[in-house]
Amino acid sequence: MQSNSFANIISGSLLALVNISVAVSVAALLFAQTDPRLMVPGIAVLLMGTLVTGLGGSLFSDHKAVICSPRNGLVPVFAVMVSSIYISFDSQYSIAAEATIIAAIMVSTVVVGLFLLLLGRLKLGNLVRYIPYPVTGGFFAGIGYIFIQGGLTVAGGEQPSFEAVSNSEFIQLVTPAVALALCLIMGKMFRDNALSVPAILFAAGLIFYAVLFLNEIGLDEAAANGLLPAIESTGSLIPVFNWDYVQEIRWMVIMEQADGIVVVALLCSVMLLLDVSGIELLAQKDLNPDHELQVMGYTNVVNGALGGFPGVHDVSDTALVETLGGRSRLTGFIYSTLVVAAILAGAEFMKIVPTFLLGGLLIYVGLEFLIDWVWKARDELPLSDYVVVILILIVIILSDILQGVTFGFFVAIILFVVNYSKLSVIKIETNGSDHASNVDRDLETRELLNKEGNRVLILLLQGFIFFGTADKLITSIRNRIKDPEAYKVDFLVLDFHHVSQLDTSAIITFSKLAQLSDREGFHIVISGADDGSLKQLVKHGFFTFGDQEWERVYKEQLDTAVDWCERSILADLKIDTGEHKLALVDVLGRIAYEESDVKLLSDFFVTENRKAGEYLFNEGDKGESLYFVGSGTVLVVLKALNQKERILRKYKSGAILGEMAIYTGENRTASVRIEEDAQLFRLDKENLEEMSRKFPASTAALHTYIVRVLAERLGRANRNLSRYI
Repeated sequence: MQSNSFANIISGSLLALVNISVAVSVAALLFAQTDPRLMVPGIAVLLMGTLVTGLGGSLFSDHKAVICSPRNGLVPVFAVMVSSIYISFDSQYSIAAEATIIAAIMVSTVVVGLFLLLLGRLKLGNLVRYIPYPVTGGFFAGIGYIFIQGGLTVAGGEQPSFEAVSNSEFIQLVTPAVALALCLIMGKMFRDNALSVPAILFAAGLIFYAVLFLNEIGLDEAAANGLLPAIESTGSLIPVFNWDYVQEIRWMVIMEQADGIVVVALLCSVMLLLDVSGIELLAQKDLNPDHELQVMGYTNVVNGALGGFPGVHDVSDTALVETLGGRSRLTGFIYSTLVVAAILAGAEFMKIVPTFLLGGLLIYVGLEFLIDWVWKARDELPLSDYVVVILILIVIILSDILQGVTFGFFVAIILFVVNYSKLSVIKIETNGSDHASNVDRDLETRELLNKEGNRVLILLLQGFIFFGTADKLITSIRNRIKDPEAYKVDFLVLDFHHVSQLDTSAIITFSKLAQLSDREGFHIVISGADDGSLKQLVKHGFFTFGDQEWERVYKEQLDTAVDWCERSILADLKIDTGEHKLALVDVLGRIAYEESDVKLLSDFFVTENRKAGEYLFNEGDKGESLYFVGSGTVLVVLKALNQKERILRKYKSGAILGEMAIYTGENRTASVRIEEDAQLFRLDKENLEEMSRKFPASTAALHTYIVRVLAERLGRANRNLSRYI
């Protein structure tokens, strides 16, 4: 227990010291570059955000040893915001300028809190999955560049430029910062120890003051030479915002920053959800992202009211705590306690932190981002995604962070369209032989349709069909239709049951398919389309109405679409489609070996006339007979409680049904309902047994016929199944 407590104290203390240093560095980057007099309130804003978010996460997060803090990724956006507000005051310091800048940050933090709270309440914790990964990578790479640039500015006292690089004084100031950053990087690379960063920072501070002591340089002289920060005002850091200055705030100036505030809210949500996913992997347990969103939502509302910088979960800091053995909320309490101590100590202690230490820490953080997203990512990301990351980084270098991210989204969308267009929307390609309709006819007709089935090309489509995938679909169909070595296609069936959406641009592309149909000569049957897609197809004149040589029609189900093709084929061949009445002798005449057998067999059958709507038998009934359909239409249906009956198969004249139960003796597995007035010929099991005893040869012909029917159905089912494997 003592060991665990010690680990929690050590991890909380180290994280606090590092994050206090980072807060001062970020304050120097954000505020001191604009006006040194903003340094102290800037430090107060960063430390208050570090305190409130850290305490909120420790108290209420589902992960006990979580560390929440202001995120470095927000700095570029706030840098633009602070600079813009300061320019609106003619770049002159005033109480009004300071009050407006702090109020803008407070408003941003509250908006972040409300936005996170809204996402959590609406259970949108998986929202981050909709953000392209390379855009996130490019954004963080851009942050790395901005941090390096800011670190050089903090250390050198001016913006890095060709003119500054030629200045020996600038080189002298930034060289220790760059060396420190490289030492921190190498310390992590060659000895990835949780103590390496604070140890190197402490050693660098000692060396700095040793050099000052040996050269008899005082603190004032060091500050005058740019070695220490020039903090013009000191004193307490609380309250962060003096409410007596409310009347000085220019609210219209803050309103002009609305786009930046929205970006901050979006970035916070992305960072939180990404880091929650990382913490789940780290802790090897599931966290509720909606709960974490609400925790940080409430926390940032309070944080904003107290004048703090917005913050969320930090997976890297949490990983450091995990490495040091921190496991309980005590880590967060120790962390918050030391931050409180820094706030109460005031700004005076900040004057002794060397500028090269602040700048070096910023450069180190920037290099970390670039190493992760530019160096390591080259092996981890696909080439197209990596190019997007680099392009976003270039745009950020040449312009700013917002334009870089916007450009990244634009490129990512284009790449998505190009890559998605490469995917085939054809889920399954089959034909009328392998995928017959659910209409059963007599065996001879069924075998004929199997033979002619290659004339029917069936394409089961899937996914989102837009101009890219639609054009690829039309090209595939055109190549298949014009293939001289393939069977001639007279019927094209396109099933849309698994299509999520048909884009308007894709519907226009389907006009090309209609032209191809008229030019090459084949029918088109669409099935399973949603109402919106169907209306658009009708609107653009895709379907044919009236007598035309090559028809384009719509059917609700794939089975009815294929049945339409089958009936058209039978009509072309001038063969009965199953609509005509057959007498018992006609049915048995197709079965018996000899004409004399027809009379022998017919005596064992019972003729039944059934009305539409009647049930021939129900699911669960005992199977004691088989039936031949003489006329009408018979449906095999499946009944489900409180649901509409589902039609499994249709039987037309000449078809046989119920044959399995008479052999197996099992109960009926489905119900059979008469759709149209029908005449059926029933053969009971007892009569079949008597027939076998008296006329075995004639009965053998019946058994052979039934076996052929079953074999045909099984063969067709196997061929169809092979298309799905």
